[in-house]
Amino acid sequence: MSADSLVNKLTAFLADDLERTAAAKLAGRLAEGGHAAAAFELLTELREGSRKVASAAVEALPEVVALLPGEAVVTWIDLAVSLNEQSGAASIKFCKESAGLLQAMDSGVAGPALAMALELAEQDANVALEGFRQAAGVAAAAGVEALLLWGQIGADLAKLDYVLGIEYLRRGPEILKVLASEDLKAWASVSVKLVSPNSLGKPDYMAALAFFRTSPALLGDLATPAVRRRVLALSGVLADHSPEQAVGFLGEAPGWLRLIRDPQWQERVLQYGTLIAERDAAAALAYLRRAPEVIDLADPDAPAPPPATMDRFDKWYRGGMEVLAYNPDAARAYFAVETRKALEAIEEAASGVALRSVARVLKLFAEGLSGHPVTIRPLDGSKGDESTIALPARMRRYPSKEDNLRMYKVLTAHEAGHLEYGTYDLPLTRLADLAAQAGLRYGRASASPPTSLEEFFQLYPHPLLIRDLWMMAEDARIEACLKAEYPGLRRDMEAVAREEVARRSLTHGMSVRELIVELLLEMSATDPDEVRVPDALADVVERAWALLRVVSIPQATAEDVVRAVHRAYVLIEELTAKELPTPPAGASEGSNQPLQPRAGEEQGGAYRPVETFAHRGVMDATRVREPEGGVGSHGEPSLSGGSRSRQAPRVRRDAASVPTPVEGLPSASLADDARVIPEEETGAASLALPGVRTFLYDEWDGQIQDYRTRWCRVVEQTAPEGTEEFIGLVRSRYGGVVSLIRRYFEGIRPPGLRRMRRQADGEEVDIEAAVEALVERKAHVSASEFVYIRRDRRDRDVAAAFLVDLSGSTGQQIGPGGARIIDVEKEGLVLLCEALEAIGDQYAVYGYSGQSRHDVQILVLKDFDERYGPSVWRRIDAVRPLVQNRDGAAIRHALRRLSERAAKVKLLVMLSDGRPLDDAYQEEYALEDTKAALREAKALGVHPFCITVDREARGYLERMYGDVCYLIIDRVESLPERLPRIYKALTT
Repeated sequence: MSADSLVNKLTAFLADDLERTAAAKLAGRLAEGGHAAAAFELLTELREGSRKVASAAVEALPEVVALLPGEAVVTWIDLAVSLNEQSGAASIKFCKESAGLLQAMDSGVAGPALAMALELAEQDANVALEGFRQAAGVAAAAGVEALLLWGQIGADLAKLDYVLGIEYLRRGPEILKVLASEDLKAWASVSVKLVSPNSLGKPDYMAALAFFRTSPALLGDLATPAVRRRVLALSGVLADHSPEQAVGFLGEAPGWLRLIRDPQWQERVLQYGTLIAERDAAAALAYLRRAPEVIDLADPDAPAPPPATMDRFDKWYRGGMEVLAYNPDAARAYFAVETRKALEAIEEAASGVALRSVARVLKLFAEGLSGHPVTIRPLDGSKGDESTIALPARMRRYPSKEDNLRMYKVLTAHEAGHLEYGTYDLPLTRLADLAAQAGLRYGRASASPPTSLEEFFQLYPHPLLIRDLWMMAEDARIEACLKAEYPGLRRDMEAVAREEVARRSLTHGMSVRELIVELLLEMSATDPDEVRVPDALADVVERAWALLRVVSIPQATAEDVVRAVHRAYVLIEELTAKELPTPPAGASEGSNQPLQPRAGEEQGGAYRPVETFAHRGVMDATRVREPEGGVGSHGEPSLSGGSRSRQAPRVRRDAASVPTPVEGLPSASLADDARVIPEEETGAASLALPGVRTFLYDEWDGQIQDYRTRWCRVVEQTAPEGTEEFIGLVRSRYGGVVSLIRRYFEGIRPPGLRRMRRQADGEEVDIEAAVEALVERKAHVSASEFVYIRRDRRDRDVAAAFLVDLSGSTGQQIGPGGARIIDVEKEGLVLLCEALEAIGDQYAVYGYSGQSRHDVQILVLKDFDERYGPSVWRRIDAVRPLVQNRDGAAIRHALRRLSERAAKVKLLVMLSDGRPLDDAYQEEYALEDTKAALREAKALGVHPFCITVDREARGYLERMYGDVCYLIIDRVESLPERLPRIYKALTT
C-alpha cells in the first residue's frame, strides 16, 4: 500500500470520530514519523474489539500525539488495545485520563511508564491502569529506573490479592519518598500478613489498608533507611504471630525509637527485638517498650552508649532470651522493667523453683499416686529405668514460685500416671494383628515381631507421625484417668492445659500433616470446640479426632490407644495422600534426608515431630517392651496392657464409647470406618439459659455415602410447664383404662427372688433332686451333683427412651371433635407413663422439633432420674406443635442419653406423625439419614421401634426404617390405649 493511500485510509478512519481537517492533520503527523501503518493496524483491531473504545481512543489521540513522540503513540494505542481485551471500561478510562496523566510526566517518563503498563496489562487491566496513573509520582520519588520493579511487585501482589495490589500501587509515590525500591517487597509482604479473616470468615483488609496509608508517614519519621528496613523486618515477624500486635508496634515504634538517640543503637535494638519476636510477639513488645529506658539507665548523659553499656544491655537481653526458652510469660515480665531496680525486677521475673528443693515432696507425691517406688532426677537426656521420673532441673516457666510448683506437680502426676495406668506395661503380643496389618499394608513386614513399640512404629512409612499421635492420645488417656481418680488434680491440670494451648501459635512453616497433628494435640488438651480448625482441614481433623477422642476416657487402656492411633494414622494418610507423597519402603523419616518443601509450596515432604505440651513431657516408645512371662514390670498380671499398684475395678465400657462400623455400609478402608461414629461431641459452651446444653452430631448424606461431620446442632432443654389440668382430664376420660393398665403392668413386674432348683450350690437342699441322686448311687449309676436350691434375684433391667415428634404437622385435626394429633400423643404419653411407673422400668420422654440443622430442639418432658409427678404433668400439658422435625439428629441424641444408662435392655421408641422434614432435609436425604441413625442404634445394642400415625406412610416407611420394627396406627384416636400394650410386647 502506497504512503498516500495509507494516509487516506487512516484519515477516513479518524474522520468517523474527528472533523475531517483534524483527522487529516493527525494522519499526516503519524505518517511523518513512519508510524501510520502501525497506528492504523492497531486502531482497526481496537474498533473490531469495541467501537465505543475505539472512538474514545481516537478522540484522545490529538492530545496524545501532541505530548508523545511517534513510537510512544503506537505504544499508547497498543496499551489501549491490551486493556480492551480484558476490560472495555478500563480502556475507556485510560483514553480519557491519558492527556492529563501525560502532561504530569517528564519527557523521559512517558515511554517507560507506557512500557510498564503494557506489561502489567497482560495480567490485569485495572492493575495496569492504576500503575500508569501513579507512574509520574513514582518516577518523581525514586526515578524512572524504579518503575519496572515497583510495577512488577504490584502485579505479583495483585495476583495474590487484588485489593492489596491496587492499594500498593496507589501508595507508591508516597512510600518511595521514604523507602528504597529494594525494600518495596518487604513493605508489601507486611501488608499481606496483616490480612486476617473476620467473624464471617472473609478477609479483613482494615489493618493492611491502614498500614499502606499510614506507613509512609511512620517510616518517614525514622532516622535512616537501615532503621526502616529493620522496622519492616520486625513488623513482618510480629504479623506472623499476631497482626494486631504488629499494628500496635507500628503505631508505637517512632515514639520508642526517638528515645534512642543513636541510629546504630536503634538498629541493634530492633535486631534483638526481631529475634525475640520469632519466639514470642508479646515478649518482643515488652522488650521494645523498655529497651530505651535500660539504655538510658546505663549512662543517661552519653550521646552514644560506651562499650560497657553495650555489654550490660546485651547481658540484660541474653538473660531475657534464657527466660524465654522456659516461659514466654516470665520473659514478658522480665522485659517489662519500669524502675531503676532493673536487676531486681529481672531476678523476680526470672524466679523459679529448683528441682533439688522440691524433689522429696515430688517423690512422695509420685509414689502416692503410682504405688511404686520412684526416683526423681533432673532431665538431662539420658534414659532411666522404669521407675525413674525425669523433670527439668529448674522450673522457671512462671514468674511466681507457686505457679512453678504447680507445673512440677502436674508434670509429676503425668509421669506417675504412666506408671500407674500401664503406659509402659503393654504386652506387644496384643498388637500382633496390627503389626501384621501394617506390614502388609506398607510392605515393611519384618522377619521377627517388633520387640518394642518404637520398632512397631517403624512398620509405618511415617513413624514420627504415628509416634506423635500415640504420645498425644496416651497422654490424653492418662489425664482422663488422673482426673477421674484424683479430682483434686483436675483444676491444676486443666488450668495448665489451658495456658499451654493458649501459648501455641501455628506457623506457616508447618506441613499439612504437622498442622493436623498440632490441631489434634490442642483438641486433646482442652475443649475441642475452642480449637480453631482451618476450613481446608476441618474434615480430616474432625474425623481423626472422632477416632482418638474415644480413648480419652478412664476406661480406655494402653492397647486401646495404640489401636485408635493406628486407625487415625491410616485415616490421615489416606485423606492427605493426594498432596503428600509416601516415602519409599527403604526410607525413614528418622534418616538424614533433606526436608521437602513446606506447606504452601508443595504440601509435602518429611514429617517433623510436633512439640508436645510442656506439662505432658516427652514419652519414650522404646520403654514399651514385651514383659517377660507376660507379667507387668511390677510383678502384677496386666489385664489391659497396663498394670496398677492398686487395681481398681475397671468399668466395662459401654458400646457407645468406641466407634463401630454400621452394618450394611461399605468399608473399603479404615478411613471409611472412621465415618461411623455413634458417640457425638458436646458443644463447648452452654447457652445463657439455665439447664440448656448444646451438642454436635454427624449426619448421613446418602448422596455422597458419607457422614457430614459435626453437622447438626442439638439444643437440649427442659420443656416449659403448663398446668395440671390436662392430667386430670386424661385420668377422668380414661379412668377405667388407667386402673386396668396399672394392674396389668404390676402383674408382669418380676418378683424379687426366684427359686432355682437342681443347682450345683445354694442356700438349701433340693429334697427331690437329693433323693434321686441317692437312688442313682445305690443303683451304681453316675449321680447328679445338682442337688441344691438357689434364690436368684430376678430384676427387669430395662432403659427406654421415647422420642415424640412435635413438628407443626401434629397440629392437624383428626376428627369432628376437633382433637389434634398432638393431643392424642399427649394422652398416650400419660397412659404410657402410668404403665411404666407400675412396672418400674427406667425411662425418659423427649419431644423434638426445630428449624434447620443449626437448631434441633430436644425438650425434656421427663428424664431418666426424674420422678413422674407434677412437674412432668405440667410439661406434658404445655406441649404444643412447633416447627419441623430432623429425625436423625433426635435419634442420635436419644442414643447418647441411653448410652449413659446401665441396663441390660435398651429400647428406643419413636412416635411420629409422618416423614422427616426440615430445611435441606427432605425426601431421600432425610429418609437415608433416619435409616442410618436407626442402624447406629442397632449397632450399639439399642432396640429401636417406630410408631407412626401417617396412614400414607407405607410408601416410604420400608425405605426409611429398613429392618427396624415399626407399626402404622390407622386410627390415631386408638393410640393412647395401644401405646402401653405395644411397650409391654416389646419388653416381655
